[in-house]
Amino acid sequence: MMNYTLCYLENEKQEYLMLHRVKKKNDINHDKWIGVGGKFEEGESPEECVLRETLEETGLTLTDYRFRGIVTFDCEGLETQYLHLFTATGWTGELAECSEGDLEWVGKKAVYNLPIWEGDRIFFRLLEDPDSPFFSLKMCYDANNRLTYAALDGRELPLKEKLLVSACLLGRPCRYDGGSNLIPEVEALGQRYELIPICPEHLGGLPTPRTPSERVGTRVLSKAGADVTAAFHTGAELTLEAAVMHGVGKALLKERSPSCGCTCIYDGTFTGQVVPGQGVTAERLAKHGIRLYSEGQIEGLLGASE
Repeated sequence: MMNYTLCYLENEKQEYLMLHRVKKKNDINHDKWIGVGGKFEEGESPEECVLRETLEETGLTLTDYRFRGIVTFDCEGLETQYLHLFTATGWTGELAECSEGDLEWVGKKAVYNLPIWEGDRIFFRLLEDPDSPFFSLKMCYDANNRLTYAALDGRELPLKEKLLVSACLLGRPCRYDGGSNLIPEVEALGQRYELIPICPEHLGGLPTPRTPSERVGTRVLSKAGADVTAAFHTGAELTLEAAVMHGVGKALLKERSPSCGCTCIYDGTFTGQVVPGQGVTAERLAKHGIRLYSEGQIEGLLGASE
């Protein structure tokens, strides 16, 4: 058995201090956004551990913090882990650089749109209520890091169906011009589905902002004439990998996009003309049997059943 602490610092702007784990090698949390904390040292109490780990990772000394619950992780192929979960609203010191990733203040609602562990969404909802009692949460993950079981205080929780969503529809600024295509009704789907936000073009290594691109036959060309087909195919493959890993059967994608268009795409002339067709990622997901929906079919998703 292994014991860890995890702490979410909360500021007056209703933001959590999140750690984007991108610096540590062989990190099971690589590219995930989590709180700060770490493994117990010999003889430490949970409080002593969270104070030490927070200081080491952020440069901040906690002065007002609360032990919120214990999370038991039963992960296939790994030793059982016990996570001692804290929130904090008071500290002293100046925020420092972390050697394990990038620290960033993120709005509490926006956290759900980040690449986080599936089960974290469960305890975030518990943390949102400042009057919620101390809880015991158990979560089981399979070898592909998919959440297969969750229980709160000994009672099994129903797990939501997972829905892959173009990240721009959730307000993430990943569109080619640095904007988004936020649709509030998409966020409302989170009441029924576990939303998995994804941007294939980011996954393919393209920057934001970037030169707009359109599909021309089997190729994807930028407005400047560059062939970016390889990046779009890489993004499509990585999106499919994520869909398979999460056990996704449905995807809500941005129509007309050279990556995500479900039934129509721009015609390659950069004149705003639309033709029937699919984006590179949409085509790849469809061939794998994933059911595709555009932003004009949200009502269908609300009424859809397996």
